[in-house]
Amino acid sequence: MREWEMDPRIRRYVMQSGFYGVYRVRHISLDWPLITSLVERWPLETHTFHLPIGEMTVTLQDVAVILGLRIHRPPTTGTCDIDWSLLCFELLSVVPPPS
Repeated sequence: MREWEMDPRIRRYVMQSGFYGVYRVRHISLDWPLITSLVERWPLETHTFHLPIGEMTVTLQDVAVILGLRIHRPPTTGTCDIDWSLLCFELLSVVPPPS
């Protein structure tokens, strides 16, 4: 993503959708030992991190704050071969309006 520049014609739409913060993140340097230690502390049964100071989980609100996403609106969908209404209902238990 470092080399990809957003076309000015779509920048307005990305900003309106609330995903401009994700575009601005660009390249992320990962701390692999930290990720490995977190994976080792994530039991699939509880979906929480078991840390020496207690349990912790990552919520949708945490991700939204970190990436600057808006999550308090109806889902944004588009045109493709996927039945978006069905997918939104399966993942979010919400059906977006037809418009």
